[in-house]
Amino acid sequence: MHSQLSCVVKQLFNGSNENSKGIMSDIMIDPLLIKEEIIEISDEEEAPKKRRVRKKRAPSERLPCDQCEKTFVTNYELKKHTRTHTGERPYMCTTCGKTYTQLGHLSTHQLTHRGIKNFHCGECYMAFYRRADLDRHEKVHTGEKPYTCEVCSKSFTQKNNLVMHLKMHLGDRAHECPVCRKRFMTKSKLASHSKRHDKERKNKRFHDVEFE
Repeated sequence: MHSQLSCVVKQLFNGSNENSKGIMSDIMIDPLLIKEEIIEISDEEEAPKKRRVRKKRAPSERLPCDQCEKTFVTNYELKKHTRTHTGERPYMCTTCGKTYTQLGHLSTHQLTHRGIKNFHCGECYMAFYRRADLDRHEKVHTGEKPYTCEVCSKSFTQKNNLVMHLKMHLGDRAHECPVCRKRFMTKSKLASHSKRHDKERKNKRFHDVEFE
């Protein structure tokens, strides 16, 4: 059964935005232009409108991904993550046909068709569609390098650059799991992985005792 989520995008362009330091956007928008789009999603995909205060799950109670070692607090978060493994992209842009794993990503993408850049750099003329893109860009001005390689301690301004760098170490996976023979680049990664096998053994012993 499906419900309709009405996503109303309202943007009034203001050329005297303080963050932009008086620099006009390269694309002018009619301030009276209001566009409403209806995106159909299933009930189970719609995130709760009101955030509930949940008790933090103990590590043993968190929901594990069966494809990797990540765990999650809610089924909703686990389902979103699972799409990174399955390749499922249920949200499609009706303008260009691009598809996305999350509704929020689709909503952000749709702004590109309207030329709306809400996030302005306070140091230069650049403007961005997403806050995450602005945050990443600002590191160019601050010199911040928050992403550090666990193998050689080299630091990077962007996560993508760290991921590319880590591929250089793929041949250095010297830490092997004695149970499943999976290899890891660091001892800490191996230790984290081994906890899953410990949990599996405990569950098996409990199951065997219960049905003796």
